[in-house]
Amino acid sequence: MNFWDGKKVLVTGGAGFIGSHVIEELLRRSPTVRVTVADNFSSGRRANLRSIVRHIRMMKLDLLQPQACLKACRGQELVLHLAARVAGIAYNRAHPATMFRENMLLGCHLLEAARQAGVSRVLMASTACVYPRGATVPTPESEGFLGQPEPTNAGYGWAKRMAEFLAEAYASEFGLDITIVRPYNAYGPRDHFGREDSHVIAALMARVLRGDDPVLVWGDGRVTRSFLYVEDLARGIVDAAERGRSEPLNLGADEEVSVADMAAMILRAAGSKARLRFDPSQPSGQPRRSCDATRARRLLGFKTRVRLYEGLQRTVAWYRQHLG
Repeated sequence: MNFWDGKKVLVTGGAGFIGSHVIEELLRRSPTVRVTVADNFSSGRRANLRSIVRHIRMMKLDLLQPQACLKACRGQELVLHLAARVAGIAYNRAHPATMFRENMLLGCHLLEAARQAGVSRVLMASTACVYPRGATVPTPESEGFLGQPEPTNAGYGWAKRMAEFLAEAYASEFGLDITIVRPYNAYGPRDHFGREDSHVIAALMARVLRGDDPVLVWGDGRVTRSFLYVEDLARGIVDAAERGRSEPLNLGADEEVSVADMAAMILRAAGSKARLRFDPSQPSGQPRRSCDATRARRLLGFKTRVRLYEGLQRTVAWYRQHLG
């Protein structure tokens, strides 16, 4: 029997960039899975679910409120907690208190609601931002609580560290089946393009596709990242939730590239002849961020299917169809 057949699954933040892809992955695995989306549906995100709206239940809720979390969790067997306040470097630097407070409240209220509602299993989406600036590269999960989180994302990183600790404490005290995943630099269709809170690929792609020349790139372009296509991430999240209780799991690609090379790939994927202009006076974040996914490969058989350039081509095509 398919694990997901007939399962009652709550996806918090399910109308968002990552959440909408996770729901599509759940529905691919079982036509009888019973998915409930709890989201505030901000920024027109309801459109992310347009193609699957007939197959899911939607609840418009402010999950910063404990009673809203309890309402969402009642009657559920599994919770995939993907709701988060996420943003790029500029927003993170300017709003560390907001990033910490809102992400901590989401985690605290959701875990307590899951306990009260008798939910059997919770997947908590953490982040690679829990790791310190000087982490080993590729970074193993064992360094998630070493030193200080990367300072340019400190509020977010600390909130996710504390949410991980709290989740493990709920597992220890109340027997909740907890799985924690740490995604690395997701990108792809439905990302937040060209906004103050955009991540690097979405921000650069929006500048390229609106015709900027030169295209501004924060930093000197030498920092490196491993970028994970969102469909690969969604598959890893669903696999981790199906497996259940485990130590934290990195979900990321093994293809590490510099931001300069990534920006050049976006230009090529878009067919653009624009120039790149780097601004070293602007922050560029952690010098290197690359994932050691050994544990996810061993426990889940996790392996990326979409290489970076192919993912960028797919994302450009989606942008032109939906936003261009």
